[in-house]
Amino acid sequence: MFKYIFFFVIGLYSTLSLPQGWVQTSSTPVGGGVTDLLVRENGDILTTVGSFSWPSVAGGVRKSTDDGQTWQNVASAYNGRTIEEAFDGNLYASIWFYPQNEGLYRSTDGGDTWNGPIYSAGSNNNIFSISVMEESPNYTIFAGTRNGVMRSTDSGASFQNASNGMPNNSWVRDLEIDSSGIIAAATTNGLFTSTNNGDLWEQATGIPASDTTVTLLFDYPLSNQDGNDSRLYTGSQNGYIYQSFFESRYLSAVILTVFGDGEVASFFGTYLLIESKKINAVAVYPTGGDVGGVYVTNDTRSGFVKENEGLPSNPKVSALSGRVVQTRSGEEVEMYTGLYENSSTGAKIYKRTFVVSVEELDSEIPVDYKLEQNFPNPFNPTTTIQFSIPELSFVKIEVFNTLGEKVTTLVSEELFAGNYKYEWIAENLPSGIYFYKMKADSYEQTKKLVLLK
Repeated sequence: MFKYIFFFVIGLYSTLSLPQGWVQTSSTPVGGGVTDLLVRENGDILTTVGSFSWPSVAGGVRKSTDDGQTWQNVASAYNGRTIEEAFDGNLYASIWFYPQNEGLYRSTDGGDTWNGPIYSAGSNNNIFSISVMEESPNYTIFAGTRNGVMRSTDSGASFQNASNGMPNNSWVRDLEIDSSGIIAAATTNGLFTSTNNGDLWEQATGIPASDTTVTLLFDYPLSNQDGNDSRLYTGSQNGYIYQSFFESRYLSAVILTVFGDGEVASFFGTYLLIESKKINAVAVYPTGGDVGGVYVTNDTRSGFVKENEGLPSNPKVSALSGRVVQTRSGEEVEMYTGLYENSSTGAKIYKRTFVVSVEELDSEIPVDYKLEQNFPNPFNPTTTIQFSIPELSFVKIEVFNTLGEKVTTLVSEELFAGNYKYEWIAENLPSGIYFYKMKADSYEQTKKLVLLK
Protein backbone atom coordinates (compact mmCIF):
# COMPACT_ATOMS: atom_id res chain seq x y z
CA MET A 1 0.00 0.00 0.00
CA PHE A 2 1.09 3.57 -0.37
CA LYS A 3 0.51 6.91 1.22
CA TYR A 4 0.97 10.14 -0.72
CA ILE A 5 0.94 13.65 0.76
CA PHE A 6 0.93 16.95 -1.12
CA PHE A 7 2.30 20.00 0.64
CA PHE A 8 3.55 23.47 -0.18
CA VAL A 9 6.73 25.11 1.08
CA ILE A 10 6.51 28.90 1.01
CA GLY A 11 9.42 31.27 1.64
CA LEU A 12 12.62 32.76 0.33
CA TYR A 13 14.94 29.87 1.06
CA SER A 14 14.15 26.23 1.66
CA THR A 15 16.44 23.33 2.42
CA LEU A 16 15.79 19.65 2.96
CA SER A 17 17.79 17.75 5.54
CA LEU A 18 17.75 14.47 7.43
CA PRO A 19 19.02 15.47 10.89
CA GLN A 20 19.09 11.93 12.26
CA GLY A 21 18.58 8.34 11.24
CA TRP A 22 15.60 6.15 11.94
CA VAL A 23 14.57 5.96 15.60
CA GLN A 24 12.44 3.13 16.95
CA THR A 25 9.27 4.14 18.76
CA SER A 26 9.43 3.95 22.56
CA SER A 27 7.27 0.84 22.63
CA THR A 28 6.41 -1.88 20.14
CA PRO A 29 2.82 -2.81 19.28
CA VAL A 30 1.92 -6.41 20.06
CA GLY A 31 2.05 -8.54 16.93
CA GLY A 32 4.22 -10.72 14.77
CA GLY A 33 4.80 -7.99 12.20
CA VAL A 34 3.46 -4.82 10.60
CA THR A 35 1.24 -5.52 7.58
CA ASP A 36 0.16 -1.92 6.94
CA LEU A 37 0.69 1.50 8.48
CA LEU A 38 -1.40 4.67 8.59
CA VAL A 39 -0.30 8.02 10.05
CA ARG A 40 -3.18 10.50 10.27
CA GLU A 41 -2.91 14.29 10.05
CA ASN A 42 -3.53 14.64 13.80
CA GLY A 43 -0.51 12.43 14.54
CA ASP A 44 -2.39 9.25 15.43
CA ILE A 45 -0.62 6.11 14.22
CA LEU A 46 -2.61 3.01 13.32
CA THR A 47 -1.11 -0.26 12.21
CA THR A 48 -2.48 -3.62 11.19
CA VAL A 49 -0.39 -6.49 12.51
CA GLY A 50 -0.23 -10.23 11.94
CA SER A 51 0.05 -12.96 14.56
CA PHE A 52 3.28 -14.91 15.02
CA SER A 53 1.58 -18.24 15.78
CA TRP A 54 -1.63 -20.01 14.72
CA PRO A 55 -4.34 -19.39 15.79
CA SER A 56 -3.36 -16.82 18.43
CA VAL A 57 -5.01 -13.40 18.76
CA ALA A 58 -1.74 -11.47 18.65
CA GLY A 59 -2.75 -9.71 15.44
CA GLY A 60 -5.38 -7.11 14.55
CA VAL A 61 -5.24 -3.31 14.77
CA ARG A 62 -3.12 -1.18 17.12
CA LYS A 63 -3.34 2.58 17.73
CA SER A 64 -1.00 5.14 19.28
CA THR A 65 -1.93 8.73 20.12
CA ASP A 66 1.47 9.64 21.61
CA ASP A 67 3.89 8.98 18.75
CA GLY A 68 4.45 5.34 19.63
CA GLN A 69 5.11 5.70 23.36
CA THR A 70 2.10 3.50 24.09
CA TRP A 71 -0.18 1.34 21.94
CA GLN A 72 -3.85 0.52 22.34
CA ASN A 73 -5.09 -2.86 21.20
CA VAL A 74 -8.20 -1.55 19.41
CA ALA A 75 -8.95 -4.81 17.56
CA SER A 76 -7.59 -8.10 18.89
CA ALA A 77 -7.68 -10.73 16.15
CA TYR A 78 -5.64 -13.41 14.45
CA ASN A 79 -4.64 -11.04 11.68
CA GLY A 80 -4.99 -7.46 10.52
CA ARG A 81 -4.03 -7.15 6.88
CA THR A 82 -4.52 -3.59 5.60
CA ILE A 83 -5.91 -0.23 6.71
CA GLU A 84 -7.12 2.80 4.73
CA GLU A 85 -8.47 6.27 5.53
CA ALA A 86 -11.30 7.51 3.30
CA PHE A 87 -11.96 11.07 2.15
CA ASP A 88 -14.49 11.60 4.98
CA GLY A 89 -12.11 10.50 7.75
CA ASN A 90 -13.67 7.07 8.21
CA LEU A 91 -11.22 4.19 8.49
CA TYR A 92 -11.46 0.77 6.86
CA ALA A 93 -9.45 -2.32 7.78
CA SER A 94 -9.24 -5.96 6.80
CA ILE A 95 -9.41 -7.98 10.04
CA TRP A 96 -9.57 -11.73 10.62
CA PHE A 97 -11.35 -12.56 13.88
CA TYR A 98 -10.69 -16.31 13.74
CA PRO A 99 -12.69 -18.62 13.62
CA GLN A 100 -14.88 -16.16 11.70
CA ASN A 101 -13.97 -15.38 8.11
CA GLU A 102 -11.78 -12.41 7.31
CA GLY A 103 -13.86 -9.28 6.83
CA LEU A 104 -13.90 -5.58 5.99
CA TYR A 105 -14.56 -3.40 9.04
CA ARG A 106 -15.25 0.31 9.38
CA SER A 107 -14.42 2.79 12.15
CA THR A 108 -16.11 6.17 12.46
CA ASP A 109 -14.26 7.28 15.60
CA GLY A 110 -10.64 7.34 14.50
CA GLY A 111 -10.00 3.63 15.00
CA ASP A 112 -11.13 3.28 18.62
CA THR A 113 -13.97 0.90 17.71
CA TRP A 114 -14.59 -1.22 14.61
CA ASN A 115 -18.01 -2.06 13.19
CA GLY A 116 -18.91 -4.89 10.85
CA PRO A 117 -17.99 -6.78 8.96
CA ILE A 118 -19.60 -4.71 6.23
CA TYR A 119 -18.23 -7.38 3.89
CA SER A 120 -17.23 -10.96 4.76
CA ALA A 121 -14.60 -12.47 2.47
CA GLY A 122 -15.86 -16.02 2.94
CA SER A 123 -13.80 -19.17 3.41
CA ASN A 124 -10.35 -19.45 1.82
CA ASN A 125 -10.37 -15.76 0.96
CA ASN A 126 -8.54 -12.65 2.12
CA ILE A 127 -8.83 -8.88 1.70
CA PHE A 128 -5.48 -7.41 0.66
CA SER A 129 -6.41 -3.86 -0.32
CA ILE A 130 -9.06 -1.17 0.14
CA SER A 131 -9.84 2.03 -1.74
CA VAL A 132 -12.76 4.46 -1.48
CA MET A 133 -14.06 6.79 -4.21
CA GLU A 134 -16.20 9.80 -3.35
CA GLU A 135 -19.46 9.91 -5.30
CA SER A 136 -22.85 11.52 -4.72
CA PRO A 137 -25.12 10.62 -2.97
CA ASN A 138 -23.23 7.46 -1.96
CA TYR A 139 -19.60 6.51 -2.27
CA THR A 140 -17.93 3.47 -3.79
CA ILE A 141 -15.81 1.07 -1.75
CA PHE A 142 -13.40 -1.31 -3.50
CA ALA A 143 -11.89 -4.34 -1.77
CA GLY A 144 -9.11 -6.35 -3.39
CA THR A 145 -9.39 -10.06 -2.56
CA ARG A 146 -8.08 -13.48 -3.62
CA ASN A 147 -11.09 -13.62 -5.94
CA GLY A 148 -10.66 -10.28 -7.68
CA VAL A 149 -12.30 -6.95 -6.84
CA MET A 150 -15.40 -6.61 -4.70
CA ARG A 151 -17.31 -3.33 -5.04
CA SER A 152 -19.99 -1.51 -3.09
CA THR A 153 -21.78 1.40 -4.77
CA ASP A 154 -24.03 2.08 -1.78
CA SER A 155 -21.49 3.11 0.87
CA GLY A 156 -20.91 -0.46 2.05
CA ALA A 157 -24.49 -1.70 2.38
CA SER A 158 -23.84 -4.45 -0.21
CA PHE A 159 -20.92 -5.78 -2.27
CA GLN A 160 -20.73 -7.43 -5.69
CA ASN A 161 -17.85 -8.84 -7.69
CA ALA A 162 -16.44 -6.28 -10.14
CA SER A 163 -13.58 -8.16 -11.81
CA ASN A 164 -14.70 -8.24 -15.45
CA GLY A 165 -11.55 -8.42 -17.57
CA MET A 166 -9.34 -9.99 -14.89
CA PRO A 167 -8.40 -13.69 -14.76
CA ASN A 168 -10.46 -15.62 -12.21
CA ASN A 169 -7.46 -16.36 -9.99
CA SER A 170 -6.34 -12.75 -9.56
CA TRP A 171 -5.24 -11.81 -6.06
CA VAL A 172 -5.63 -8.02 -5.89
CA ARG A 173 -2.74 -6.83 -3.72
CA ASP A 174 -3.29 -3.07 -4.04
CA LEU A 175 -5.97 -0.67 -5.32
CA GLU A 176 -5.43 3.04 -5.94
CA ILE A 177 -7.47 5.78 -7.65
CA ASP A 178 -5.90 8.71 -9.50
CA SER A 179 -7.26 12.27 -9.47
CA SER A 180 -9.15 11.71 -12.75
CA GLY A 181 -10.99 8.63 -11.44
CA ILE A 182 -8.91 5.92 -13.12
CA ILE A 183 -8.58 2.90 -10.82
CA ALA A 184 -5.42 0.78 -10.81
CA ALA A 185 -5.15 -2.76 -9.45
CA ALA A 186 -1.90 -4.57 -8.66
CA THR A 187 -2.55 -8.31 -8.96
CA THR A 188 -0.86 -11.69 -9.18
CA ASN A 189 -1.61 -11.53 -12.91
CA GLY A 190 -0.15 -8.10 -13.56
CA LEU A 191 -1.38 -4.50 -13.57
CA PHE A 192 -4.98 -3.66 -14.52
CA THR A 193 -6.76 -0.31 -14.83
CA SER A 194 -10.40 0.71 -15.15
CA THR A 195 -11.85 3.97 -16.46
CA ASN A 196 -15.49 3.12 -15.67
CA ASN A 197 -15.60 2.60 -11.91
CA GLY A 198 -14.52 -1.03 -12.11
CA ASP A 199 -17.11 -2.22 -14.64
CA LEU A 200 -14.32 -3.37 -16.97
CA TRP A 201 -10.59 -3.86 -16.39
CA GLU A 202 -7.81 -3.74 -18.99
CA GLN A 203 -4.39 -5.32 -18.51
CA ALA A 204 -1.22 -3.28 -18.92
CA THR A 205 1.54 -4.53 -21.17
CA GLY A 206 5.23 -4.66 -20.27
CA ILE A 207 5.01 -6.63 -17.00
CA PRO A 208 5.91 -10.35 -17.23
CA ALA A 209 3.22 -12.80 -16.16
CA SER A 210 5.74 -14.34 -13.76
CA ASP A 211 6.07 -11.11 -11.74
CA THR A 212 3.33 -10.45 -9.17
CA THR A 213 2.54 -6.75 -8.76
CA VAL A 214 2.24 -5.69 -5.12
CA THR A 215 1.97 -1.93 -4.53
CA LEU A 216 1.05 1.24 -6.44
CA LEU A 217 1.84 4.96 -6.40
CA PHE A 218 0.33 7.72 -8.54
CA ASP A 219 2.90 10.46 -9.10
CA TYR A 220 1.88 13.89 -10.41
CA PRO A 221 3.82 16.69 -12.15
CA LEU A 222 5.10 19.40 -9.85
CA SER A 223 3.13 22.19 -11.51
CA ASN A 224 -0.29 20.63 -10.96
CA GLN A 225 -2.02 17.63 -9.42
CA ASP A 226 -5.05 17.37 -11.70
CA GLY A 227 -4.07 14.05 -13.27
CA ASN A 228 -2.63 15.35 -16.57
CA ASP A 229 0.80 13.87 -17.36
CA SER A 230 0.70 11.83 -14.17
CA ARG A 231 2.48 8.52 -13.98
CA LEU A 232 1.90 5.29 -12.11
CA TYR A 233 4.65 3.41 -10.31
CA THR A 234 4.01 -0.31 -9.79
CA GLY A 235 6.17 -2.29 -7.36
CA SER A 236 6.54 -6.03 -7.78
CA GLN A 237 7.34 -9.18 -5.86
CA ASN A 238 10.53 -9.67 -7.90
CA GLY A 239 11.93 -6.28 -6.88
CA TYR A 240 10.97 -4.26 -9.97
CA ILE A 241 9.41 -0.81 -10.17
CA TYR A 242 7.52 -0.27 -13.42
CA GLN A 243 6.21 3.07 -14.63
CA SER A 244 3.31 3.89 -16.93
CA PHE A 245 1.63 7.14 -17.94
CA PHE A 246 -1.76 8.84 -17.87
CA GLU A 247 -1.82 9.38 -21.64
CA SER A 248 -2.01 5.59 -22.17
CA ARG A 249 -4.40 5.09 -19.23
CA TYR A 250 -1.34 3.53 -17.52
CA LEU A 251 -1.63 0.50 -19.83
CA SER A 252 1.93 0.52 -21.21
CA ALA A 253 4.47 -0.21 -18.46
CA VAL A 254 8.26 -0.04 -18.67
CA ILE A 255 10.94 -0.92 -16.12
CA LEU A 256 12.12 2.03 -14.02
CA THR A 257 14.50 0.30 -11.60
CA VAL A 258 15.30 -3.12 -10.12
CA PHE A 259 16.17 -3.89 -6.48
CA GLY A 260 17.14 -7.54 -6.98
CA ASP A 261 16.30 -10.09 -4.29
CA GLY A 262 13.56 -8.13 -2.58
CA GLU A 263 9.86 -7.34 -2.79
CA VAL A 264 8.77 -3.75 -3.36
CA ALA A 265 6.36 -3.69 -0.42
CA SER A 266 5.21 -0.08 -0.05
CA PHE A 267 5.49 3.47 -1.43
CA PHE A 268 5.37 6.88 0.24
CA GLY A 269 5.81 10.30 -1.38
CA THR A 270 5.86 14.05 -0.79
CA TYR A 271 6.17 17.21 -2.88
CA LEU A 272 8.51 20.17 -2.26
CA LEU A 273 7.03 22.64 -4.70
CA ILE A 274 9.09 25.76 -3.95
CA GLU A 275 12.27 24.16 -5.30
CA SER A 276 10.56 21.84 -7.78
CA LYS A 277 11.56 18.76 -5.81
CA LYS A 278 9.87 15.56 -4.84
CA ILE A 279 10.69 12.95 -2.26
CA ASN A 280 9.63 9.43 -3.15
CA ALA A 281 10.39 6.55 -0.82
CA VAL A 282 10.02 2.82 -1.26
CA ALA A 283 10.18 -0.02 1.26
CA VAL A 284 11.94 -3.15 0.00
CA TYR A 285 11.38 -6.40 1.91
CA PRO A 286 14.39 -8.73 1.52
CA THR A 287 13.73 -12.14 -0.01
CA GLY A 288 17.32 -13.10 -0.75
CA GLY A 289 20.22 -10.66 -0.79
CA ASP A 290 21.07 -7.70 1.42
CA VAL A 291 18.55 -5.33 -0.18
CA GLY A 292 16.09 -4.74 2.68
CA GLY A 293 15.39 -1.16 3.69
CA VAL A 294 13.97 2.21 2.75
CA TYR A 295 15.17 3.85 -0.46
CA VAL A 296 14.68 7.57 -1.08
CA THR A 297 14.96 9.82 -4.13
CA ASN A 298 13.92 13.30 -5.24
CA ASP A 299 14.20 12.32 -8.90
CA THR A 300 13.30 8.79 -9.93
CA ARG A 301 15.35 9.19 -13.11
CA SER A 302 18.56 9.42 -11.05
CA GLY A 303 17.83 6.33 -8.96
CA PHE A 304 17.19 5.61 -5.29
CA VAL A 305 19.52 5.88 -2.29
CA LYS A 306 19.28 3.42 0.60
CA GLU A 307 18.58 5.30 3.86
CA ASN A 308 18.88 2.63 6.56
CA GLU A 309 20.75 4.48 9.32
CA GLY A 310 19.18 3.40 12.62
CA LEU A 311 17.40 0.36 11.16
CA PRO A 312 18.46 -3.25 11.83
CA SER A 313 20.77 -4.95 9.35
CA ASN A 314 18.90 -5.94 6.17
CA PRO A 315 15.60 -4.86 7.77
CA LYS A 316 12.36 -6.63 6.88
CA VAL A 317 10.48 -3.41 6.11
CA SER A 318 6.89 -3.99 5.09
CA ALA A 319 5.10 -0.62 5.19
CA LEU A 320 5.60 3.15 4.90
CA SER A 321 3.46 6.10 5.94
CA GLY A 322 3.87 9.63 7.23
CA ARG A 323 2.50 13.12 7.62
CA VAL A 324 3.51 16.76 7.15
CA VAL A 325 3.82 19.02 10.20
CA GLN A 326 3.93 22.79 9.74
CA THR A 327 6.31 24.64 12.03
CA ARG A 328 7.10 28.33 12.40
CA SER A 329 10.26 27.88 10.35
CA GLY A 330 8.90 25.60 7.66
CA GLU A 331 7.73 22.01 7.29
CA GLU A 332 8.69 18.67 8.77
CA VAL A 333 7.89 15.40 7.04
CA GLU A 334 7.56 12.66 9.63
CA MET A 335 8.04 9.32 7.89
CA TYR A 336 7.38 5.96 9.55
CA THR A 337 8.29 2.44 8.49
CA GLY A 338 7.12 -0.87 9.92
CA LEU A 339 8.89 -4.23 10.08
CA TYR A 340 7.55 -7.76 9.76
CA GLU A 341 9.92 -10.03 11.70
CA ASN A 342 7.40 -12.81 12.48
CA SER A 343 8.19 -12.98 16.19
CA SER A 344 6.52 -11.99 19.45
CA THR A 345 8.12 -8.53 19.15
CA GLY A 346 8.25 -8.44 15.37
CA ALA A 347 5.99 -5.44 14.71
CA LYS A 348 8.67 -2.80 15.20
CA ILE A 349 8.01 0.75 13.98
CA TYR A 350 10.66 3.38 13.23
CA LYS A 351 10.42 7.12 12.58
CA ARG A 352 12.59 9.53 10.60
CA THR A 353 12.07 13.26 10.20
CA PHE A 354 12.81 15.15 6.99
CA VAL A 355 13.15 18.86 7.79
CA VAL A 356 12.30 21.58 5.27
CA SER A 357 13.33 24.92 6.75
CA VAL A 358 11.91 28.18 5.40
CA GLU A 359 13.15 31.74 5.85
CA GLU A 360 10.72 34.56 5.30
CA LEU A 361 11.56 37.49 3.04
CA ASP A 362 12.07 39.72 6.08
CA SER A 363 11.33 39.65 9.79
CA GLU A 364 8.75 42.46 9.83
CA ILE A 365 5.09 41.54 10.23
CA PRO A 366 3.08 43.08 7.37
CA VAL A 367 0.38 45.63 8.16
CA ASP A 368 -1.98 44.57 5.36
CA TYR A 369 -2.76 41.69 3.05
CA LYS A 370 -1.05 42.14 -0.31
CA LEU A 371 -0.58 40.19 -3.54
CA GLU A 372 2.39 41.32 -5.66
CA GLN A 373 2.74 41.19 -9.44
CA ASN A 374 4.55 38.05 -10.53
CA PHE A 375 8.09 38.30 -11.88
CA PRO A 376 9.33 37.78 -14.47
CA ASN A 377 6.28 38.54 -16.58
CA PRO A 378 6.02 37.32 -19.33
CA PHE A 379 7.69 34.08 -18.19
CA ASN A 380 8.71 30.64 -19.49
CA PRO A 381 8.02 28.38 -17.66
CA THR A 382 8.86 29.59 -14.12
CA THR A 383 7.65 32.71 -12.33
CA THR A 384 7.60 33.95 -8.74
CA ILE A 385 4.56 35.23 -6.86
CA GLN A 386 5.03 37.16 -3.61
CA PHE A 387 2.32 37.87 -1.06
CA SER A 388 1.94 39.17 2.50
CA ILE A 389 -0.46 38.35 5.33
CA PRO A 390 -0.66 40.36 8.60
CA GLU A 391 -2.01 37.52 10.77
CA LEU A 392 -2.52 33.77 10.86
CA SER A 393 -4.77 33.14 7.86
CA PHE A 394 -6.01 30.45 5.53
CA VAL A 395 -4.55 31.44 2.16
CA LYS A 396 -5.71 30.22 -1.23
CA ILE A 397 -4.05 31.19 -4.51
CA GLU A 398 -5.55 29.77 -7.71
CA VAL A 399 -4.76 30.21 -11.40
CA PHE A 400 -7.45 30.62 -14.08
CA ASN A 401 -7.43 30.81 -17.87
CA THR A 402 -9.22 33.48 -19.91
CA LEU A 403 -12.42 31.38 -19.91
CA GLY A 404 -12.54 31.53 -16.12
CA GLU A 405 -11.63 27.85 -15.78
CA LYS A 406 -9.37 26.95 -12.87
CA VAL A 407 -6.01 25.67 -14.11
CA THR A 408 -4.42 24.78 -10.78
CA THR A 409 -4.28 25.63 -7.08
CA LEU A 410 -0.91 26.96 -5.95
CA VAL A 411 -1.54 27.52 -2.24
CA SER A 412 -4.33 26.21 -0.02
CA GLU A 413 -3.30 26.14 3.63
CA GLU A 414 -3.10 28.07 6.89
CA LEU A 415 0.01 30.27 7.16
CA PHE A 416 1.53 32.42 9.87
CA ALA A 417 1.77 36.21 9.46
CA GLY A 418 4.65 37.13 7.18
CA ASN A 419 5.94 37.86 3.68
CA TYR A 420 6.13 34.88 1.35
CA LYS A 421 7.00 33.92 -2.17
CA TYR A 422 5.87 31.04 -4.33
CA GLU A 423 7.64 29.70 -7.41
CA TRP A 424 5.23 28.37 -10.04
CA ILE A 425 6.37 26.07 -12.85
CA ALA A 426 3.89 26.09 -15.74
CA GLU A 427 5.76 23.71 -18.03
CA ASN A 428 2.63 21.69 -18.88
CA LEU A 429 0.46 24.64 -19.94
CA PRO A 430 0.22 26.32 -23.37
CA SER A 431 1.26 29.92 -23.98
CA GLY A 432 -1.38 32.48 -23.13
CA ILE A 433 -2.83 34.92 -20.62
CA TYR A 434 -3.68 33.61 -17.16
CA PHE A 435 -4.99 35.17 -13.96
CA TYR A 436 -3.94 34.33 -10.41
CA LYS A 437 -6.29 35.09 -7.53
CA MET A 438 -5.51 35.25 -3.83
CA LYS A 439 -8.11 34.86 -1.07
CA ALA A 440 -7.24 35.30 2.61
CA ASP A 441 -9.81 36.19 5.26
CA SER A 442 -11.90 38.94 3.59
CA TYR A 443 -9.07 39.92 1.22
CA GLU A 444 -9.33 39.11 -2.50
CA GLN A 445 -7.00 40.22 -5.28
CA THR A 446 -6.51 39.10 -8.89
CA LYS A 447 -3.55 39.81 -11.18
CA LYS A 448 -2.66 38.90 -14.76
CA LEU A 449 0.34 36.91 -15.91
CA VAL A 450 1.54 35.89 -19.37
CA LEU A 451 3.11 32.54 -20.24
CA LEU A 452 5.17 32.94 -23.41
CA LYS A 453 6.90 29.82 -24.74
